Amino acid sequence: MKKFIRTLKVIIIIMIFIVVGTVVYIRFSRYTDKMIYQTNGIAYDNFESRINHKEYYFDIDENTVLHGVLFKPDFQKPRATIIHYPGKGMHLMTSQKYYEILVKKGFQVFSFERRNFGKSTGVANNSLTLKEDSLYVFDKIVTDKNVKDTPILIWGQSLGGAFATMNAAERNDKITGVILEGTFNSFPDIGKVYAGALGLENFKWLIPLLMNNDFSAEKEIKKISKPILIIHSVIDQQVPFELGEKLYEVSDESNTQFWEIEGKHIKAIFEYEEEYIERFEEMINL
Repeated sequence: MKKFIRTLKVIIIIMIFIVVGTVVYIRFSRYTDKMIYQTNGIAYDNFESRINHKEYYFDIDENTVLHGVLFKPDFQKPRATIIHYPGKGMHLMTSQKYYEILVKKGFQVFSFERRNFGKSTGVANNSLTLKEDSLYVFDKIVTDKNVKDTPILIWGQSLGGAFATMNAAERNDKITGVILEGTFNSFPDIGKVYAGALGLENFKWLIPLLMNNDFSAEKEIKKISKPILIIHSVIDQQVPFELGEKLYEVSDESNTQFWEIEGKHIKAIFEYEEEYIERFEEMINL
């Protein structure tokens, strides 16, 4: 019996070491970062648009060039510049249908493609590196002659909402307002929603141990003093409504509004076009 107990203890200790070792490896190898930003080689060679635009290329290092585009109204001075952080699968060829609506209303919209996506090069496997990229591009574009004399609005959708919130927090003094749609409060919480992709559907409690949370939206949003609007659909099938609610609950309610809608994930601009545009207008007129 004693021999059995000793053997059992050894087995338990070995299992604990295996679990701890696996958690440490996944956490510090940033395995989940690779999963979050993996794009499966989605790229294109030539950028085309029927919207008036200007392309930008940002040299980050010898292996990384980021592609960005400023979409502009044809015949008027822009009312404001909207810097857009799109959802995971949205590159600049697919996101233009969103921008066309805003440009027609006199706004100009700037967005860029993260590493290894669209026309951007480099490796997207570390959220801290992608954070540095975002702030570098922001600092460059807000000093550009086409942008520097306009109000700056940050607009983030889905995965892009985390970057938008971080950007707004880090550059609070340079912006006029923030609009977030269909986004989440933290990477571990959205990770629990997609735990099945990691084979951890029955072990969701492990997710916070496995995932890096380098710029948690629920922490970053508290640093923003400018007006914030959070938009979320009660029937969102990709980012559950309660994650948008959690983000609102930790925000400063004196400068944050919550707009509860119905409809598909990050499609409010098409389903509530008039009111959506009015929300942008309200921010630049405060």
